[in-house]
Amino acid sequence: MKRRVRKSAVHACAGLLLLSMAAPARAQHLPLAQVLPDLILRDVVLLPGMLGPVHSAHFSPLTNDPNNPVIGIVQSFNTQMAKQFSTFPLGSSTGGLTYVFDETVGTFRRGSPSFGPMFAERALTIGRRKLSVGFNYQHTSYNTFEGQNLRDGSIKFYLRHQDCCTFNLLPGPPYSEFSTTPNGTRLTVPFEGDIIQASLFLKATTDTTAVFANYGVTDRWDVGVAVPFVRVQLDARVVARIDRLVTCGGLLIVPNPPPTNCAPETHTFEYGNPNATQTVEHDGHASGIGDVVLRTKYRLLNAAGGGVAAGVDIRFPTGDENDLLGAGGVQAKLLLVASSQRGRVGEHVNVGYTLAQGDVAGTLAEQVSASLPDEINYSGGAEFVVTPRLTLMGDIIGRTLRGAGRLDLVGDKFEYSDPSKLPGFNLTPQQLVEMGILTFPVSTATFDEFQPRPGNLTLLLGTGGVKFNPFGNVLVSASVLFPLTDAGLRSRMTTIVGLDYAF
Repeated sequence: MKRRVRKSAVHACAGLLLLSMAAPARAQHLPLAQVLPDLILRDVVLLPGMLGPVHSAHFSPLTNDPNNPVIGIVQSFNTQMAKQFSTFPLGSSTGGLTYVFDETVGTFRRGSPSFGPMFAERALTIGRRKLSVGFNYQHTSYNTFEGQNLRDGSIKFYLRHQDCCTFNLLPGPPYSEFSTTPNGTRLTVPFEGDIIQASLFLKATTDTTAVFANYGVTDRWDVGVAVPFVRVQLDARVVARIDRLVTCGGLLIVPNPPPTNCAPETHTFEYGNPNATQTVEHDGHASGIGDVVLRTKYRLLNAAGGGVAAGVDIRFPTGDENDLLGAGGVQAKLLLVASSQRGRVGEHVNVGYTLAQGDVAGTLAEQVSASLPDEINYSGGAEFVVTPRLTLMGDIIGRTLRGAGRLDLVGDKFEYSDPSKLPGFNLTPQQLVEMGILTFPVSTATFDEFQPRPGNLTLLLGTGGVKFNPFGNVLVSASVLFPLTDAGLRSRMTTIVGLDYAF
């Protein structure tokens, strides 16, 4: 019976490994890392308009306005999402069963009554010439970003009009009151003062199946590998609304019919309906190999049920970063581990530093690429042995992404020309000059928008779970991972189930 179980476990894990390595990434026509920039910055398109130049792409800065300030805001949001999306902690049930050679009886015995943590490490090694293989499945559905709901339109971006033209009130030969040459501001012509509010509705999920193996080279030294197979799903929708600061006298909601001093047909999604909105959306998915991790751990000091160990995890860029399957660079985590076991209670502390090299996907044209950040890693927790076959576990996991920055929701002021404040709104430029009016009055609008802030990003997670040994050397695990702060990209709860077998 034991031999059949062992053979079946080997075949199952080998089959999953080969399937993962053979499965090609299902790349979309539009890479997933570019979905949000395209929806927000390129796909919001107006009708041509009935006054002045063609206005269709005046709010699509990726098309013709690379210096538009909203591009930097969207890039910061997009690369922040990509950094955290592709480096989310990978759970592993490897090393749950550990062994030491008992010279008094001439055979191996359990190294600890506990099966150990799920996302952290303990100093125990698996045992000389012992092999553990298995897999786990992890489902993550992201709900918030910097405390703002991703799914209900709470996150808004404000599209500034392209600096397209110049309106000159000064007369004189050759007289030209309108020119299609930009002048470096959005104050002339006045219609450059309209903005578009783009509300984001985003459902983002990942499903990761990690196949792993861990081998004891000596009683103190382990080596291992984890091969993740990842499926990413993005369902993104943007609802765009024109805030008519100029084309309707500063009114954000235009009465129907509009007042006589409005020109809503200048910027419109639907002629005759100044309050019309536009919805653009993209549903995409990708699947394939994620970033493969090679692991090694060496126990420096022995102690009952633990001791002190040093470890190295090297994460290779085997996943396609453009489809959010990988981080886009090499990461090497150096780890120091201390653990102990006293009766039914096991304790462990991990402190580490991750060196990273590479760029994050999702960089936009004319923008400086974002580098994959180094990380300070730390975790601590405990296990409780309920019975020799059942262990409960809990951990706090911290990651500080150095120089990754934050995005703060702040009140942003926007200045625009307000012709409605002129004493004679319908006067000609010549008449305005004769009255001594050489520039349009300026008004200010304020709206809440994400703004990048330099510094570190600290993510704090909690985890709790159970490991159960139903029979023989089979170990089944189940746990949940949940955020402890509002910082960054958050999943309300990540679920993980796993199975491993020790030889």
